[in-house]
Amino acid sequence: MAEAQLVPNRVSQEEQTEVLEKTLEKVGNEGWWVWCVFFMASTPGLFNAAHIMSYVFLSHTPTHWCQIDELVATNWTNQQIISVSTIGGNSSTSFCSYYDWNYTYLAQLEYQEALKYTSQSPKPKLIPCKKYDYDETVPKSSIVSEWDLVCENAALRSNAQVSIAIGKFVGGFIFGFIADKFGRKRSFVLSCLLYIVSGPAAGFTQSFLVFTIARFFIGIAGSGVYESAYTILTEIAVKKRRTIFGCTFNMSYPVGYITLAIIAFYFQSWRSLQYAISIPTLFLLIHCWFIPESPRWLLAQGRRADAWQVIQGVEKSLIPDDFFHNSKIGVEGSNKSKSWFKRLMLSMGKLLSIFNNKELCSRIIICYITWFGAALSYYAIALNADNFTANRYMYVALNGLTEAPSYILPLLLLTFLGRKSAASLLFLVCGSALISILSLSPEDKDVIVIVAMLGRFCISAVFAVIILHTSELFPTSNRNTAIGTSLTMSQLGSIGAPYIVDVLGAYGWYIPSTICGCLSLLSGLLILLLPETKDKPLFDNIEDLKETHHNDRVSIKNCCFFS
Repeated sequence: MAEAQLVPNRVSQEEQTEVLEKTLEKVGNEGWWVWCVFFMASTPGLFNAAHIMSYVFLSHTPTHWCQIDELVATNWTNQQIISVSTIGGNSSTSFCSYYDWNYTYLAQLEYQEALKYTSQSPKPKLIPCKKYDYDETVPKSSIVSEWDLVCENAALRSNAQVSIAIGKFVGGFIFGFIADKFGRKRSFVLSCLLYIVSGPAAGFTQSFLVFTIARFFIGIAGSGVYESAYTILTEIAVKKRRTIFGCTFNMSYPVGYITLAIIAFYFQSWRSLQYAISIPTLFLLIHCWFIPESPRWLLAQGRRADAWQVIQGVEKSLIPDDFFHNSKIGVEGSNKSKSWFKRLMLSMGKLLSIFNNKELCSRIIICYITWFGAALSYYAIALNADNFTANRYMYVALNGLTEAPSYILPLLLLTFLGRKSAASLLFLVCGSALISILSLSPEDKDVIVIVAMLGRFCISAVFAVIILHTSELFPTSNRNTAIGTSLTMSQLGSIGAPYIVDVLGAYGWYIPSTICGCLSLLSGLLILLLPETKDKPLFDNIEDLKETHHNDRVSIKNCCFFS
């Protein structure tokens, strides 16, 4: 502070802030710098997408049956072993047990003699499989055959995907705190380092538990790198650039899906695939070196010298020399971050105030259902390749091809329709498409995939609409709380999706898509109860609700009004 006291009248604190803001506007509007930041901020999405969707390949369940050592030693084919030892059938549950024959005796016979013996003899009791054999071109091509995640252990398979979803949930809190407290760049660097370590660790381990833990840390890292990079970009970009950046930032995800399908085609073993999508994260070290700290965050912390230094490297001519002499003004008086406990109590108070108000309580419950349904449907459709018996490589690539244009659709719909009408339309089309799968035969694979991709297209597009609608439904004092808790509900949907696909899908291939279809239809109808917010002023506090018109409240009458 001593240096600041020597030149107290040179330039005021407010003038420094104003000039820095104008400099950011100019750099973000005309310079190449912001486009480089956009590239560095968006490319980690390739790795996020690859790790999320790799579950389709890593956890593929091959046809399996009980391993019977006595018969394996013979020259019988796999199908001959199955026909003698099991009940038969096409479902995976048919191969979780086997008949308790005297296999030492059967192994001494020719297959036809053994088949005649077993068909004419009374059937012995069924006993659970002790070991399994798998129908694989590449041995141990998936984590399922690596750790026998079938039959009574089938639910454990879903944990591999749930762990990454929980990691994303936890990572949002951890790296959100780090980004606010220690800076966006430090948060980005730490999450990149965690990414670089946890990815290969998942492929190296010999333990399913360690694999699941590694996937958990991959989720934490993915959430941290995404949120930190996006925050840096939005705090550097000018207003007119934020719209296009916001729409195209996630384009790296569909590109990642398509790239993953190509990589998985050449790397059939799950370990080689895990290495193939993890080792390239070393390129993020380049991002860590060149991506800048957010000048706005530095300014908010009172670190004006550091903020000027970031911009000086881009456009030095824009910065008055006098400012560097007075760059420490405001360091001691900068905004202090509240303790995490105080922030938690403040957030809880705002959440309780929403539920204490009948109108806001109705709105938030509808938002929770729609966010949960959207996320559950989004991930369940993406992971449902095995239940549809679709070509996994083509299915994942189609997910990417359908998601890319879905980022543009909301811009077109919101030009002509209101928020609730656009969201309801997308939900209803998605739900109708998924429900219609019930009328199709399992043999109609191509038609099923096309209909599922229509649902995927609509559910991908709906996120941009519901986040906008949610932000406009609540007062300024409670807006962040409403959006944050709605995002939490969507994370719960992503956590539940693998269990819907794997556990319930084992009872019927159509069950996951039917559940998602029903949830989408319910969400589409519930949204119609909400008031329309397009072209209407936002209100600042809960008391302003008392002055709203009855049409601007949750009501069955709103179903009759579209805009």
